[in-house]
This record gives sequence, structure tokens and C-alpha cells, in this order.
Amino acid sequence: MSDKNTHTTRENTQTPSMNGGETGIEVDREGDWFYGERPIFRKEILETFYACLRRLDDGRYVLEWQGRLHPISVADTPFVITRVDRITNGAAEAHILLTFKHLKDTEPLDPSTLWVGPENVLYCRVRNGRFPARFSRPAYYQVAQWIEPIDDDRFALRLGDRLYPIAQATEAETASPKGGA
Repeated sequence: MSDKNTHTTRENTQTPSMNGGETGIEVDREGDWFYGERPIFRKEILETFYACLRRLDDGRYVLEWQGRLHPISVADTPFVITRVDRITNGAAEAHILLTFKHLKDTEPLDPSTLWVGPENVLYCRVRNGRFPARFSRPAYYQVAQWIEPIDDDRFALRLGDRLYPIAQATEAETASPKGGA
């Protein structure tokens, strides 16, 4: 997937400065966006926010706009997977296509990034590994049909002839950029 969400030009390659003020923008645990108490539901606004979304090294989320970083509050992750589709070709190769809440673009699952977080919620990394994404309950039930036990405590996703072990939260936290904001 190309990174069409970059707002850096060749003329302006400086690190944007942080805008000190709060934006009042929040993303709840279900991936719904709010300005104060009001839901943000207009697709073009949400698409702009996702295009401007950045995750800092310390795990905080910001919107990068006009060379400034504007902090937002995120309860879990802005990326919630609402549907998974298993795609196969004639050679019995398979991959899983992820559909996200609020986004028209889909992307293939990188099965090596799966992990189980708190409350046994399934997560993966998306957008070239830059962001965590949470599987909604319906998406989890869809992908669960391809998950099988490795032993008494561990599970893996089977795609074709390959098994992809699913990490536990502590393993994933040490292998991935910091979680939560």
C-alpha cells in the first residue's frame, strides 16, 4: 500500500512543532470520533483525519496539519476492523483482507503482527506497521474460524500451509511500538 497520507513536501522536511492546545477531538474504544460530546460522522472529515493521523514515539496520537501537531485523545486505537475476507488464488495461497470502520480503503492483514491484548481482544498492526488495529467482535468471529491451537496456551492463524503464531500482550508490547494514548 502506498503511503499517500504523507503531508511532507521536499521543501518542508522539518519536524512539525506541537500545538500546545487540546483539540477537543476524541476517539472512543469503538473507534468513533467526537468533537466534545458531538459525534464526527462526515466521511470526508474522517478521511482527512485518518490521512493526517500520526502516532508519536511515546504512543500519543496527533493530527499533523499545516506543519503543526495537534494532540487528540484516543481510548484504544482509531483503527477498528469491522470485517475480514479470506482471499485465495488458484495456487491455494491465501491472505486476509481487512475492512475498517469509517474507511473505504481496505488492506491485507500482516499475520505476523497479530496479538491478543487485554480482555482477550485481538489486534494487529496496520498502515505499514505504524498503527495498532483492534478487531471488532464480528471481525474476530470471522477470523477465528482460521485460528487453531498450537498447544494448551498458544494459538496460531492458519493461512494455506502456514501457521502464524498469535503473540500475547506482553510479547507484542515488547516487539511493537508503545501502545495506547
